[in-house]
Amino acid sequence: MKVLLVYSNRTRILEPAPPIGLSYVATATRRAGHEVRFVDLMIAGNPMPELEAELERFRPDVVGFSVRNIDNVVAQRTTWHLDEVVDLIATVRRHSGARVVLGGPAVSILAEAALKRFDADFAVVGEGEIAFPILLEALSGTGEFSQVPGLCYRQGGRIVSNPPVRQTSFGWSGMEQWIRWRDYERAGGTWAIHTKRGCPLACLYCNYPVMEGHTLRWRPASDVVDEIERVLLAVGPRTFEFTDSTFNVPESHAIGICEEIIRRGLKVKLSAVGLNPVAVSEELFRLMKQAGFCSLVITPDSASETMLRNLRKGFGVEQVRRTAQWAREAGIRTTWFFLLGGPGETRETAEETISFVEQHLNWKRFLTIFMTGIRILPGTDLARRAVSENYISADQDLCEPRFYISRELDEQWVIERINRAIARCPTIVHGAEENGSGLERLFNRSLHWLGVAPPYYRFLPTFLRIPPIPVLRARRNGVQASCGNVPVSGNDG
Repeated sequence: MKVLLVYSNRTRILEPAPPIGLSYVATATRRAGHEVRFVDLMIAGNPMPELEAELERFRPDVVGFSVRNIDNVVAQRTTWHLDEVVDLIATVRRHSGARVVLGGPAVSILAEAALKRFDADFAVVGEGEIAFPILLEALSGTGEFSQVPGLCYRQGGRIVSNPPVRQTSFGWSGMEQWIRWRDYERAGGTWAIHTKRGCPLACLYCNYPVMEGHTLRWRPASDVVDEIERVLLAVGPRTFEFTDSTFNVPESHAIGICEEIIRRGLKVKLSAVGLNPVAVSEELFRLMKQAGFCSLVITPDSASETMLRNLRKGFGVEQVRRTAQWAREAGIRTTWFFLLGGPGETRETAEETISFVEQHLNWKRFLTIFMTGIRILPGTDLARRAVSENYISADQDLCEPRFYISRELDEQWVIERINRAIARCPTIVHGAEENGSGLERLFNRSLHWLGVAPPYYRFLPTFLRIPPIPVLRARRNGVQASCGNVPVSGNDG
């Protein structure tokens, strides 16, 4: 069959995320004998005309969309992305008679709700490189829809959902076959690599276990480093980024990858977007530095013992403090994320977290991002708790952005307290601050042409300290409360 795969994501949060998941699907689909074309809207200058032109040229039998984000998960300045998907599907309907299939992280979260909202024929939940080729067999008449893992489809006026199947093992994505890498690198992108799938942790709000399951499935360290060597030779990216939900769970796996890179003598820049204080040690930071790590994202979410328990993080404040100490001693630039407003959050617990940041993370190589309010995602324990507390109704459409902010917390007070922290420590950022995308693009391109390895947001702590930027931020900071902590009454959504 002729298959057109479309990466619909246009959002750049910190950096442009390359389509690693859709690359796995494209590689598997070609391996199954189908003719595959790939449209990457992230780097498209004119997305709709480019999609229309490819539809006319290729005349596909099936169009598959990868949908990465539902929204930007910022309560005070929410941007909803699903309208863009509606427009893309409408474009396919106008120019083609192809079947439309939805997949990607957002669709795995929404599941059958994606079919209720969009004019698509099918939605795939879970790992598409298994399900999509089987779906193509069913569409060609040699299989049944009921046998496609994770497939949502319409039958007799109702939506049927098949349970997903998790792969016990997986390998390289083949992404170098599908994207124009230099466009990503100019924008500050890093080369994405998955070393494992699944998440055994139990964070209250998290949707990774919904998408990937609780059981960890990891690649041998030698296989991961083989991929790095192959891509380094074929493409030569300046930085490789491990995009697992938690790179260091288990810690032994992360240590094994670092040791294999060191053993082979590879000279590479590395980053990880999911380091969790639940499984860190001084040895891990030492090996990461030796292996070539130049950037980390660490997600403690809180520095209050009460809130760490409420969010079910599995570690305490002392582990967060030690993690900060080891990251600082290793000299690795680190971005920290904290979520304020979860169940049981009060002024006292929020103050504990903000004061911790002021005391322990006020360093020239640390960037701290505060989010006020936690996005309620379907299938999570936070969603179930929000229903039980009458915070949302049981039939709430969580395709629409809805945020949990503790009733015991004054949202505007938190924002003002964060602003005071920013005045003392310019390397603190509120997730809802006015977007300086034009300046950021210029900043990224300048660093690219200077030959600096991304991710470029790791240099924001230095940038944010340069006069007169702290003064300008103070003048322009217009973050306002979202009123997101107003509970529902009865069944009103």
